[in-house]
Amino acid sequence: MLFVQYQPARAADLSPGPENDAGAACTEIKTALHTLADAEHDESLALDLATSGANLAIVEARLSVLLDRTNDLRVALRHARESTVARDPMVDQCVRMGFRALVISEKLSSDVESVLFGGGDSFAEAPALKPGAPAASPPAPQP
Repeated sequence: MLFVQYQPARAADLSPGPENDAGAACTEIKTALHTLADAEHDESLALDLATSGANLAIVEARLSVLLDRTNDLRVALRHARESTVARDPMVDQCVRMGFRALVISEKLSSDVESVLFGGGDSFAEAPALKPGAPAASPPAPQP
C-alpha cells in the first residue's frame, strides 16, 4: 500500500511542468512556425494577385498579419531560450530552426515593404520574394 501511494507522488515530482518540458518548448516553436508559414503563403498569394493588377491593400493587410506571426515566433523563441530546458539538445535544435525561419521571414517582410513603400513603379523592380531564391540584381546602368 505504501508503494501505491508513493508511486503517484513520485510521478508527480518527475513530470515536468509546461515551462520545464523540452517537448512543450519545441511544440510552441513549431506551432509558431506553422502559423508563420501560413501567413507567408497568404502573403505570396496576395503578391501574386497584385502582380496581375489587383489592389495592393490586400498585400498590406497580409503583411500586417505576417509581421504579427513573425512576432509570435520571436516570443516563442524567447520563451524557449529563457526556459529551464534551454540547453536541452532538442530545444536547441528547435530554437535554431526557429531562428532560421525568423531570418527568412524578416527578409520577406523587408522585401514586401520595399515593394509597397519603397517608391518603385512596379513589381518588376522588386527583389526576389521567395525564401532561398537569389536576390534580383539591380538593372545595369544605361549609358
